[in-house]
Amino acid sequence: MTVLEDIEAIKQLKARYFRFLDTQNLEGLQGVFSDDLEVHWTGGDYEIALHGWPALRDFYQKSFTPERFGMHTAHHPEIEVTGDTATGLWYLHDIFISRADKIIIEGSALYEDDYVRSDGVWRIRTCRYNRLLEFTRPIADGLRVTCIPTAWKSAR
Repeated sequence: MTVLEDIEAIKQLKARYFRFLDTQNLEGLQGVFSDDLEVHWTGGDYEIALHGWPALRDFYQKSFTPERFGMHTAHHPEIEVTGDTATGLWYLHDIFISRADKIIIEGSALYEDDYVRSDGVWRIRTCRYNRLLEFTRPIADGLRVTCIPTAWKSAR
């Protein structure tokens, strides 16, 4: 593989990560991470550090439900590949709705990932972000949510 092919494979990996996250596809999410995964996310009023798939799976099961869901997109990747490891910096924009807490959270962050290639497949080893912007607003009376990503099923 060339460096450009590796970069494209990592872009595809991050795209799958966000799709699996928003649709609560836990099987798919497990496949994007290495066995020794670590995450560390820092927001305006939270800090989450988790190690290993069981801890991350439990977090996702509680955080992404029909009552708590969101939309995550990443842009402007800066990826550096060195053999079977790589780093990536991504600009995040997300919206998260918690009907249970009656709030909408929106913001941006910089994701800093480390990747490892094993058996020819790229996976995320560490996934970190620090918020750049975050605001919370109450859900307005009458907000009608007609579709939620955790209920998405492929049309194929």
